[in-house]
Amino acid sequence: MSATPSSRLLERLGLAGIVDEAQLAALRGAARTPWWLAVLLGFAAWVAALMIMSSFFAPLLAFGNEPATRAFAGILLAAASVFLLRRRKPFTDQMGLAFSLAGQALVVSAFADRFFDVVEGSDVLALTALAASLAMAAAPASNLHRSACALIALSSLAWLIGPGTGLALFGVAAAGGAAALWLARPAWAGHPQATLIKAAAHALTLTALTIAPYGHAHSMLTVLEEAITGYRTGFVLPVYGIGAALVLLSTTAWLCRDSATLRLPALAGALLLALAAHPAPGLLVAVALLLAAFHASHRPWTVMTLVFAALYLGELYYGLQDTLLVKSLALIASGAVLLALRALLRARTGRTA
Repeated sequence: MSATPSSRLLERLGLAGIVDEAQLAALRGAARTPWWLAVLLGFAAWVAALMIMSSFFAPLLAFGNEPATRAFAGILLAAASVFLLRRRKPFTDQMGLAFSLAGQALVVSAFADRFFDVVEGSDVLALTALAASLAMAAAPASNLHRSACALIALSSLAWLIGPGTGLALFGVAAAGGAAALWLARPAWAGHPQATLIKAAAHALTLTALTIAPYGHAHSMLTVLEEAITGYRTGFVLPVYGIGAALVLLSTTAWLCRDSATLRLPALAGALLLALAAHPAPGLLVAVALLLAAFHASHRPWTVMTLVFAALYLGELYYGLQDTLLVKSLALIASGAVLLALRALLRARTGRTA
């Protein structure tokens, strides 16, 4: 990848009136850090951050390990991270991320001793982590830092919701929110808070893809949960399966909203895929997010959704909840629907082009 912005792209942006002359000059003078240099700087930043924090904690422990001390130390680290993140350099971005995560962890740990015996401690810690991550995400920072904070907030919210149908609905909502944000990327790309919106899109996408196995009533995730908590998933599978199908259908309908000739076959194909792949609802979520990320021209998430789709297919095939005949028929039906839809869409596009 080139280290400088594309000259053709800058020329088109200028002709379209999207950027003015001053912005064009700034973009032409901007240089992108090579990935290998960014990796080295990130590694050096984390090593430096760990050394600084270790020297910071040593005298801090002399004042004791009280909750107030940990809270004060966490606030200091958070303030230091905000200062570093404002510099917008690869080294300071990574060091600021390390300070921010350590500061949030200290603030959360400060509430453990005081409230653990009064109310359910895990919920208090999750609520504290949610508040701390939202506060840090609001501060001006790099996209990586804001994405990490948004992911912590979503994870805390999922913990507060707890297992069951509510968590399945949360997974469906995360998938729908991620698809909606990527589909609307042209609308918010120029917004003043575009970096915060993009961070939310990243966090929602990863949350939706990670929580998708929970929609399978007998996945490894739900079996472990039932063994630990004794909770039976019950309505999780139908709720999540229907929700995942609706997300896929809504995404397909939005993409075909301007093409009457493609709308009906695309929706019919999406519906048939939802019926064929109902034993693996995570696959439906991955396909919906794949379409949305491809529409948004976001290459990393386009690749990652394909990776997650392959993992969900592997989980379905090697799972013991269905017979080999059922799994084989589901895979054959899904593949046949996709191949037929591809041929039909190519034919329709060829006639209307």
